[in-house]
Amino acid sequence: MPRSSLTAVVRPAAAADVSSIATICSTAYRDAYRELLPPGYIDRSVTAFYNEDRVAAEITAVPPEWFGYQVVERDGRVLGAAGGGMTGRISGELSLVYLEAAERGRGLGTMLLDRVTDQIRRAGGTEVWVSVFLGDQPGIGFYRARGFEPVETVRAALSRVDDHIRSLRMRCSL
Repeated sequence: MPRSSLTAVVRPAAAADVSSIATICSTAYRDAYRELLPPGYIDRSVTAFYNEDRVAAEITAVPPEWFGYQVVERDGRVLGAAGGGMTGRISGELSLVYLEAAERGRGLGTMLLDRVTDQIRRAGGTEVWVSVFLGDQPGIGFYRARGFEPVETVRAALSRVDDHIRSLRMRCSL
């Protein structure tokens, strides 16, 4: 029987979590987009966003632009990470939510999303935005099920003109 999220807790990340966060995010990113995105784009993204030096530099919150990494753990083991911050007076951005593959579908992603959403709300946000790659049906479905609606498509972060990689921008009112 799968373990429930009832024994899991979400907390701000600490320096001791850097390696776990980098590994979880890198592995989940590669797994999620292996069939959707070109390998070169995946490598660029993982190298840019989820290397240990960058994760270490972003552990500490710099509100309101960045609330620091948030992690979900069970029995002292980090199982996933999320992060976000304010992008405007009333707008927040969920930058990432990634889990270990074996932990998906147990409510942990929703716990992380709720934590970042609460941070945005407490900072005065009335809406949360997220970017999801076009074609990422599981990701789009996850956010739609939690009240996010598609708004527009944009060129994805780190996408080169010749990559033609697009993201769907989705918004949820708080």
